[in-house]
Amino acid sequence: MTTRQPQGTGMNTLSDTAKSGARSATWLGIAVLVLGILALGMPFLTGVAITISIGVILIATGIAQVVFAFESDSFGRGALRFGFGVLAGLAGISLVTQPGAGLATITLFLAAWFFVDGVFAIITGLSWRPEKGWGLMLFNGVISIILGAMIYRQFPVSATWLVGLLVGIRLLLAGWTMIALGAAGRTVARKLDQGGN
Repeated sequence: MTTRQPQGTGMNTLSDTAKSGARSATWLGIAVLVLGILALGMPFLTGVAITISIGVILIATGIAQVVFAFESDSFGRGALRFGFGVLAGLAGISLVTQPGAGLATITLFLAAWFFVDGVFAIITGLSWRPEKGWGLMLFNGVISIILGAMIYRQFPVSATWLVGLLVGIRLLLAGWTMIALGAAGRTVARKLDQGGN
């Protein structure tokens, strides 16, 4: 014998799930927002922390590659993995023991990345002409090249603030996005509540 569920029970379950997800997204968004503000307030410390984190990840990757090297089915593949593992491990140790120099290297890499990305954006924009949006792509490329040049010209001073600033901005954007998702979830929950009644 099957028991009938009261009408609206399914809606209440969906509504409760939406409310719970909205609360989680909002609180997580606030936490990420606070981290973003702290990163912007302390860009050098943020950059050093990120450099050390990358170093730890490289060390772990290096250890894993060395372990896998001994399990390879051929000497050539094993030697390649072993070499890559040792290289990754040494790079990781260098970043952990000398985070200032590592931060400078990351900053130079970002300057080069902005420049190369800008060149490709300009080429893409010119190839799209006269399609809609080619001018925006061209503008984006020019701005990217200018940013790359500014970072390089201000080096090594830019190493003290760039990485932390970019991470802070990214965290702020992520935090606002999560808060917006939480607000959207609350709206969905209200509509489900109204539909269930």
